[in-house]
Amino acid sequence: MDRAIAAIVRFSRVALNNGVDRLEAFATSAVRDATNGSELLAAIHSLTGCAIQVLDGQEEALLSARSLQRGLHVEDGIVADLGGGSLELAALRHGEVDQMISLPIGTMRLLAQTSGDMTKMRKEICSALDQVDWLGKYAGKTLFPIGGAWRAFARLKIEDSNYPLDIIHGYTIPAVSAAETAKLLTGLSKQSLAGLESIVSQRRTSMPLTGLLLNELIDRTKPRTVTFSAVGVREGYVYEHMDSGQIADDPLAAATSAFSEREGRFRETAEPLLGWLSPVMSAENRRRRRLQLAVCALSDIAWRDHPDYRASFAFDRTIEYPFFGINHMERAFIALSVYLRYGGKSSDARVSHIGSLLSKRAIRRAETLGFGLRLAYRISGGNPGLLEQSRLQIENEQLSLILPGGGAAPMRERVARSFERLCQARKIKMGSITEAK
Repeated sequence: MDRAIAAIVRFSRVALNNGVDRLEAFATSAVRDATNGSELLAAIHSLTGCAIQVLDGQEEALLSARSLQRGLHVEDGIVADLGGGSLELAALRHGEVDQMISLPIGTMRLLAQTSGDMTKMRKEICSALDQVDWLGKYAGKTLFPIGGAWRAFARLKIEDSNYPLDIIHGYTIPAVSAAETAKLLTGLSKQSLAGLESIVSQRRTSMPLTGLLLNELIDRTKPRTVTFSAVGVREGYVYEHMDSGQIADDPLAAATSAFSEREGRFRETAEPLLGWLSPVMSAENRRRRRLQLAVCALSDIAWRDHPDYRASFAFDRTIEYPFFGINHMERAFIALSVYLRYGGKSSDARVSHIGSLLSKRAIRRAETLGFGLRLAYRISGGNPGLLEQSRLQIENEQLSLILPGGGAAPMRERVARSFERLCQARKIKMGSITEAK
């Protein structure tokens, strides 16, 4: 209690000194079920003036599911939010929370109740999960683990497999692979657990239990893939208390649009840029168009930087930025496309580590988009008005380029190389470069 009170008092002071005029706090299973939970809440209120809302299990499950929907932009799957006191399960179906339940099988609770005995913990877990008669209905859907214990599991998996991105949010692995690692964790000795240096010491003792829980969930839900999330009930609580008009339909579009407004020279250029590239970019797939618009919005991100470092800066910024609403394949596509827009090559050592995340076709699409944007900026400097005075067109299976007239066109040799690279990426014959009359 003393540690909790000290931490919350400090956070409240930091928030108020940062000018926060509305401070809210909530508690979950640990406070909800503790016999002295009311004493803790009273002490915090007297020291901070903040009345803490205690969520019930259903609310906790709902908020976790809502955060996952927006955090990873998904509509279907099983959400499993594991905390110290409880496990919240929710089923998403066509964008709606179809089922939800809170179970008293959190890591700290189970370890305390069973003294870490694996046989007893397995019995408690199975007894609790046996109550959830709807899990089998969602077989084959993605399983989305939420919570610190699951993030520690993902961290181990990333390190063990030499995965190219050190990012947990959106990290996706086959369920078979997750189950294999989970099974290994259940048999680790205390000595082996102590050697897990990438995991904070407080979490190491709970890793066998984390593996046990994950294996049971995989066995009952039979997912094809497991995708880890860095968001949870906290973000869900924030969303629930926001005005609906403040919440973007697409968190990726909102973030990249804000980037464009803050970092770019011209506002609202994504649609004009993608429209200009429409002869060479397929717009039939909504998911692809969403990523293409995101890349276009980020395409002026490095204009202030030294020309020799623009490509590397743009890549690092986009691959590492905590975007919501994308998986790792989509993140890699965006970062590679922006890197190519600034003159990089997909074969460069700088970007080689993300190649395993993308198919050859996806790399080709990134090249087409990146080289196309480079050409667009070569012609217009990013100015939508100038871009409108030029166009790409396909005739007789050749791609031709019409440059702005009236002296606004750059020298033809300045655009020829960029145009050639675009044609090569698109696998189309290079046509003429002319100037509008």
